[in-house]
Amino acid sequence: MPATVYHELADHGTAETPVNPYLDPAIEAGWVRVATPLPGDRTDALDTVDEPVEAARHLADEFLNRRSKYPVTNNWRDASLVALAVRLFERNVRIRVITHTADERLAAACARIPPEFGYYEIESRYYNPPQTAKREFPHTDSLTWDGR
Repeated sequence: MPATVYHELADHGTAETPVNPYLDPAIEAGWVRVATPLPGDRTDALDTVDEPVEAARHLADEFLNRRSKYPVTNNWRDASLVALAVRLFERNVRIRVITHTADERLAAACARIPPEFGYYEIESRYYNPPQTAKREFPHTDSLTWDGR
């Protein structure tokens, strides 16, 4: 889980540190980890970026911005999911990545951009409407590549 997305979904209420009722149980169970911050700055031009992870984030941000009513709101944070997928592929010899999102454009970016870097073992699962994620999101023992 990208740190920016964890914090976006967290309840910042009155606690000293944010609490995330959706992800904290999975983190405590050991099947979700919050990634270290990803490199890059939104103000950097794509043609000045050399690192694949940073380039993937810029490409995802551009992709999301072209299709968004509010291009500067969350897209840079959302693009971190695509960048994290590329980071995972870079650091692991043989993996598959499955993303889960209630954002249709982000699901498309997750499925389209990593293959541009040579990573094809990725699937993006989209939940519509977003409330279906609460009913349909799989439990850890039922997560598989081929099924939900």
